[in-house]
Amino acid sequence: MSICIIGGSSSVGYELIRQAEKLQETIIATYYRKHFDTQAELVHLNLLNTNQVHAFQPKDVHHLIFAQGILPGETLGEYEHKTIEETIAINLTSTLTILNNLIINQCFVNPALITFVSSIAAVQGSYDTAYATSKSGHIGCAMSIAKHHAPRLRANVICPGLIKDSGMYNSMSIDDQIRHLEHTPTKQLTTVQHLAEIILKLDNECFSNLNGAVINLNGGRFG
Repeated sequence: MSICIIGGSSSVGYELIRQAEKLQETIIATYYRKHFDTQAELVHLNLLNTNQVHAFQPKDVHHLIFAQGILPGETLGEYEHKTIEETIAINLTSTLTILNNLIINQCFVNPALITFVSSIAAVQGSYDTAYATSKSGHIGCAMSIAKHHAPRLRANVICPGLIKDSGMYNSMSIDDQIRHLEHTPTKQLTTVQHLAEIILKLDNECFSNLNGAVINLNGGRFG
């Protein structure tokens, strides 16, 4: 059996691989631009390439994790049409296509778990409308799987706020980082390490009845 991580070269994806290796799990992870040293089986996958997405059929998957995502940082009236298309394609359309293919080709073990790494933007909205729209689609997808494909498949969504040490966090000014921290009631941000640990623990037996859940991991800021 294997853990399959879509978006293995993202900050969250890379940490998932690192922690799963310590658990001696068999790991299949996709990447696009950045190849990196790991014991995982790395698969180059351009999520904008329909042929590559259709051809991706890992076997014996017991935990599928969608950790990919692009954030244009623009809003309606500012986007180029191509930016909207690519954001929806990478963050959402590829997700549906991969799920459809894996179910058709019986790539999941029974039972299996699907975890979507979404965003606070999915439940709160965002200046970046395309990003928020694409991430909110994960919630509808997970709830549909939970209702119509259990007990063979379970699906849950994690909606974190700003993740400390993520690419987004590191690209922010110090003032913006402080502002996010001050607006979080717990006065702390979830780290990449803790987010990955939570995701992997969702496959534990004690969570076997968690299905269709939207987990708002934001310190009480929203949701």
